Amino acid sequence: MREAILETELVTKRDLQIELAPIRTDLAVLKWICGFLLAGVASLVLKTFF
Repeated sequence: MREAILETELVTKRDLQIELAPIRTDLAVLKWICGFLLAGVASLVLKTFF
């Protein structure tokens, strides 16, 4: 009986791609935001010392 239940709980690669697509999009936006913040802080530090 338990083996039949496990077969229905399997997740395919396509299922994961569909579920993780919004998270992947959000992470891309966060990477850009972090990049801009890092560039801004670096510019302020460089402006202060040079």
